[in-house]
Parts: sequence; C-alpha cells; structure tokens
Amino acid sequence: MFHTRIMRKLSIIAPLAITALLSATTISAAEPKAGGTLNTTSTGYRTLNPAVQSGAATGVPGSQIFAGLVLIDEDYKATPYLAESWTVSDDNLTYSFKLVEGAKFHDGQPITSEDVAFSLETVKANHPFGKAMFSNVEAVETPDASTAVFRLSAPIPGLLLSMEPLLLPIIPKHVYGDGQELKKHPRNMENVIGSGPFKVAENTPAERLVLVKNEDFFIEGRPYLDKLVFSIVKDSLTRVLMMEKGEIDYVGFSGIRATDAGRLEKTGRLTVTTEGYGAVGYIHYLELNLRDKPFSDLKVREALAHAIDTSFIAKILFGGRVNAGTGPLHTGSVFYSGDVPSFEADLEKAAALLDEAGYPVGANDERFSFTLDIPSWAKQAHGPMGEYIQSQLGKIGIKVELRQAPDFGTWVKRISSFDYQATMNGSFNYPDPVIGVHRHFDCDNIRNVIWSNTQGYCDPAMDALLDAAAVETDLDKRKATYAEIQRKAVEDLVFIYMPQDFTATVYSDKVGNPPSSVFGPLAPWHDVYLKD
Repeated sequence: MFHTRIMRKLSIIAPLAITALLSATTISAAEPKAGGTLNTTSTGYRTLNPAVQSGAATGVPGSQIFAGLVLIDEDYKATPYLAESWTVSDDNLTYSFKLVEGAKFHDGQPITSEDVAFSLETVKANHPFGKAMFSNVEAVETPDASTAVFRLSAPIPGLLLSMEPLLLPIIPKHVYGDGQELKKHPRNMENVIGSGPFKVAENTPAERLVLVKNEDFFIEGRPYLDKLVFSIVKDSLTRVLMMEKGEIDYVGFSGIRATDAGRLEKTGRLTVTTEGYGAVGYIHYLELNLRDKPFSDLKVREALAHAIDTSFIAKILFGGRVNAGTGPLHTGSVFYSGDVPSFEADLEKAAALLDEAGYPVGANDERFSFTLDIPSWAKQAHGPMGEYIQSQLGKIGIKVELRQAPDFGTWVKRISSFDYQATMNGSFNYPDPVIGVHRHFDCDNIRNVIWSNTQGYCDPAMDALLDAAAVETDLDKRKATYAEIQRKAVEDLVFIYMPQDFTATVYSDKVGNPPSSVFGPLAPWHDVYLKD
C-alpha cells in the first residue's frame, strides 16, 4: 500500500530503537559482521552532491556520503534516520522534526536545524525538480539546534518521501554557505563533507571513487563495511566480464543488457534481481525539441509514434524482460493508468500523416532529416533503441543521423541548453509523481537544467492538473487526476515512450543484506556486510 503520511501528533520512535528499525528493511538469516571492502562500479559522475544533481550516477555514492532526515522502507513508510522523530499537524501544514542527538558531519561539526533549513533551500533552488518537491514549503523554522519545523502553504502528500538522502541530503552550511555557486562549488568533488555512513577517501573521477567507514556515524555499530570501492566502468560488456571473474561484488543499476542477465545467472554465484526499485520507476523515451519544426507539429510526432514499434523493442532488444511504456508513469506506480491513446505500429499511416503535415518524399527520397543524440549513459539501452529508430524512420523517408555523446557533460550541455533536435532519454518517476513526473510537464520548469522540461512543453491545462494533483490528499482523487495527466501527456505526444528500463542489481553470494528498500541501491548501504 502506498503511504503518504505518518501518524499525526505522535513521536515515531525513541532514539535507542533507531538501529533496530533501520535494520528491518535488510534482514538476513546470517549474523552480520563488520569489516571488509565491497567492490562495485560506477559509469562516472560530475558531482557527488545529490542536492544539486539528480540520477543514479550521483545518487548511489551520494546517498552513502550524505544523510537525510528519513529512510523509506519496502512499504513506502518513512522511518527515522537523521530525524529520530517527528510530528505532523492535523491540517498537514506543519512538520516538526527532532534531530538525532550528537549527530556530526564528517569534519566533526555538529548537524543542526540550520543545516536542515540551508539544505532545503539549496535543493529547492538547484535540484532539477527541487521546486516541484518543495514549492509549498514556505519556511523552515529553527527554534533550537535540534528542531526543524517545516511550514507549508498547502499540503504536500509526498513530502516525507522527498526526505531520503537522495532527494534532500543534509549538507553542511558551514561548508557550502560561503557564497559560491552551489552547482559549481568545488566541495562537490574535492574534500567532500557529508554526514552519511561513509566518507570520501579518494576521488579520481576517471578511475575510481573510494569511500571509507565513518567511525562517528550517528547509528552505533554502522556501517559494517570498512570500505566501498567504485571502479569507473563505462562499457556494459566489461562490467559483465568483471562480474563473471568475481572482480565486482555488487552493482546497483547494473547497466547490463537484459540479454546478458541469463549469462550471469548461470554462474551459480551471482544473483540478478529487478526488485528494490519500486521508488525509482525508470522509464525511457524519445525526447523531441518541441520549439521548432518539424517536431512542433503534433501530426509529425504522431507519425513517428506510429512508425516506432515499442512492443517489438521490448521483446527483441530487451529480451521480453520489460514492459513497453505507455506514458509518463511506470507500470509499477500506484498511480499508473493504461487508459491512454495507443499508436499501433503502422508505417503506411505514418507516411500518410507526414504527407498531410506537408512533408512529402523529395527527389532524394527524403522527407526531412534530423540528428538524434545518444547519451553516454545507459548505452546498452539507448544505443540499440537509437539504431532501431534510425532504421525504422528510414523506411518512411526520414534520415536520422546518430550522434554519440563522448561523455555525460557533453550530452548534458546540449540538452540543457536546448541545442538539439532529438535525444534518447530516460528518467525516474520516484515514489511520488510530484517528485519525478511533474518536472517534465510544468511550464515553470522549462529551465536550462537537465531532466527538467528541456523539450519546451507548455499547456495551462496540464499545469492546472499538475497543481491539483500536487496538493490532493485523497488517494482515489489523486489517482483520477493522474489518469487525466497521463492521458493528456500521451495525446499531446510530449514524449514518445519507449520500453521501460531493465533496472537490475547484480550481487555475489558473499554479499549480505543487499539494499532492499524501494530505493534499492539509491538508499544508504550501512547494513550491507560481507559474509565469511
């Protein structure tokens, strides 16, 4: 069941019970033991600070370095983390959090309510969907060092879900409040100071990231591991080979092709699972720059939707292990609705629509051409899908040039500056649509920020639906509104939805307590240990 709030007027848990409750999401039959190095991978990152960057590349290591006020368990319930308890007013407009006594940042400075208030403002101003998550938070009051009071102008049904380390990391004001631009702050990568279970010991972005145990972590006896080593591995096949050889112990967001899953399972010592990603909801889509022709024409977008057979892609390219996407919400979301327009694969209809739109086949057998950008990340999915689209659209006279981004930064610059025609893309729904879905459709979120409304879609009718869903506390009414949002997004062909991602975790049989909450590897790994 989807939970959007906790009991009101009630202290959730006593400080002495924090450790036991946190462990409840990763129970193992074996007795956990301390020590050891966990070897994992990353495809690369530009920053380690989740307050200014979304996505798994930053989020996985960032959630180990920074703590949040709460954690979310397998039932979407908020459980204590940096906040040992909290109360919620009857009108859902006041949340009062009590911080764990004695909690410190990695440099030994105490974590206070001032840091919480500063972190909220940082995320709100700099995160790709900070405004969507926290626009109704008018202020964070700090009556004393251990109490942070959130004052809301209107209810935020998913507020607690937005307080995981991934989405609201508590960052030190004494480090980041020095007046420098937060997104480009040097401490996002150098001498990074957080409050999570692990500290940065070595950061060589082209090679590896090493995190070591935070001996002063606010949960006694955690983390179990002494060290996390993230090797930078961009190639999917290389990751598969390293897993087979036992060079990697654990990989969240494994980045392997669905067709390689069976190969790894046959080793007998590796587990491949898609569980633990309920709060992620990873969807893929073809993003078109809607500002200019030909993609500003709805009829052209409809033609493309009929030319691309997403069911074929799901079956052939993803080995039948994923669902064909139907709209902006993942099929695993409680708000998912399949009651949306469908565009059956039909090349003849696609060609007729292009004729009607004024794009007939020319003397060179072409209607028009465009460049399709292929991101440097998730190449195991974006590459094959791009090649399929190139081939399929070629059949109806559209020439597609594939442009592979050499690195993440290059792709981000192109898309966030709107200097592109089309791109393969993907994003997370996150546990509440306000967090991960609204950002793509809200007129006010057309910003030079990646994974915002970069395609340039704006419709007041959609904004009204988003605004209504954002404050509705009745679950059934919210579902009805989100059904309308999904229907309209597909009718307007804001994106052309591809198959959902094969989001998987691979880990060896020596890994105990692999992260299993709905945030999976995006949650802190303080309970993970290595077996004998």
